[in-house]
Amino acid sequence: MKKIVLLLLSVVLCITPACTGEKYETWSSGRTPAGTVEERSEQEYTLQEGTAESFKVANYFSNDMIVPRDRDIVIWGTAPESENGKIVSAEFKGLKGSSVIENEAWRIVLQGTLPASSELGHTLTVRGAEGHDKSFKNVIVGDIWVVSGQSNADLTFFGTIGTSAKDIQEMYGEYMDSASDDDSIRILRQTNTSVASAAYKDQMNEPQTDIAKVFRWSKAGKRRVMGTSALTSFSMLGYFFAKELTKANPDVPIGMIMAACGGAPLSLLASEEANDAFPAGLKDNTLNIGAFTIPACGIYNMFISPLTNVGIKGMIFYQGETDTTMADKYPDALSVLIQDYREKFGTNLSFINVQLTTYGYESAGTTLAGIWDAINMQRFAQAELKVDGSVPGYEIIPTLEIGWQAGNADGAHPYNKLDIAKRAASVTLANVYGIGDPENAGFPVPSEIKYNRSSVEVSYVYAGGGLKTVDGGALKGFEIKKDGIWQLADAVTEGNKVIINEADVKGVRYASELRYFDTQDINLCSGTGNPAVAFSAEWE
Repeated sequence: MKKIVLLLLSVVLCITPACTGEKYETWSSGRTPAGTVEERSEQEYTLQEGTAESFKVANYFSNDMIVPRDRDIVIWGTAPESENGKIVSAEFKGLKGSSVIENEAWRIVLQGTLPASSELGHTLTVRGAEGHDKSFKNVIVGDIWVVSGQSNADLTFFGTIGTSAKDIQEMYGEYMDSASDDDSIRILRQTNTSVASAAYKDQMNEPQTDIAKVFRWSKAGKRRVMGTSALTSFSMLGYFFAKELTKANPDVPIGMIMAACGGAPLSLLASEEANDAFPAGLKDNTLNIGAFTIPACGIYNMFISPLTNVGIKGMIFYQGETDTTMADKYPDALSVLIQDYREKFGTNLSFINVQLTTYGYESAGTTLAGIWDAINMQRFAQAELKVDGSVPGYEIIPTLEIGWQAGNADGAHPYNKLDIAKRAASVTLANVYGIGDPENAGFPVPSEIKYNRSSVEVSYVYAGGGLKTVDGGALKGFEIKKDGIWQLADAVTEGNKVIINEADVKGVRYASELRYFDTQDINLCSGTGNPAVAFSAEWE
């Protein structure tokens, strides 16, 4: 009888969206979705024997390097003007290629592709005329990734200030003891402090076709990964990410290239074409390192432009602190940057973005203010490209509860890069390598936000079988915008959705706190226990 009465009451009052005509509207960023690029593949040609008597192979090539699997292997270099018209040839594991020297440069594409292999003993040989050849030993085949961004991307095991090196090495001592030359990982270190001088000014102002002479591929043993200083050790994030990928997928070697710069605004990492397309305020920014000024596009020109031939599989990215005051325009610029990389590399590279984490209020006695007070807005900006679905192959990795910890000397550079790398690797293994189910391995992020006059409905991807809370209690951390003011909201989970029954809402967001993580503030996670991404959306 009660059910009948309630049903009749609802009909009389017409309180459901269907009978009131309250259709849901869907939030949109208004951003035009990016398309995929045509994967670069060279046409076959007639092979020729080498005839050049003088030529140089690009600095990028060295012993212990890695070449890409299942895609073109490109070798390139230069030669004196007198060698124009002559031939350079190359061979690796039975694949051959050749090139005519033109305008003092040559570029060889080996005919055919190779599967992944960590087998040692294979030599890449580049030949000119008889007796003129160059060889690179112990070359392996796998996937090449880039770690880029600013200082939290290139933070090494020596940290940055005070006791951070000791703290970090105590944290990861056991883990580092397992680093070995036998690992199927190859690393290429590029550090901005090595090239921030007048000697490299010209190279920073023009896109380069080769890396600097001071950088070389190496195996990922403890001596190379940790080194003896910040200048001779490797990115923690990059190394840990590579390590986690190879642990779960040992048949595919990983090459990791550092291409980050401490303090870098996005414009330093962009090509000239991308920088020119950025919104005002994010373009043409520079960076002073001592007395040297790195120009806009400078890090791209030196560290990233030389990689356009090498078949990049993907990029793990940690950047944004420097650009927080332009968070409202940041998604547009980041979208341009990613699409430009893909076009220039000729690959639909995966882009794994680390969402800015929690930070201390001081760093070595220096109060962190200004840009640091807008960190939450940049987190929202980073998430937007995943929420609006405008950039395929883009993933966002939440880090709020694994950032700065009380007692850490460095408030700007949280030490915990291992757990971040594990999260990034989990998502990558599922989405890129087919190891694991993306719904279970990923971190909940909105895939659709719908609203009407009386409610808001947020649908999630990577819900892991159904959203829940970390502590099993009521859902916390959601806010709604009403009358121009953000206020806490009563929200509930329903499968892969979060429902907020509130009238006249003009926006919804999750996890808006600035510096510290507190389970008293936010607690949404997937059915597999993975924490949710911070996000924000507003509408008229």
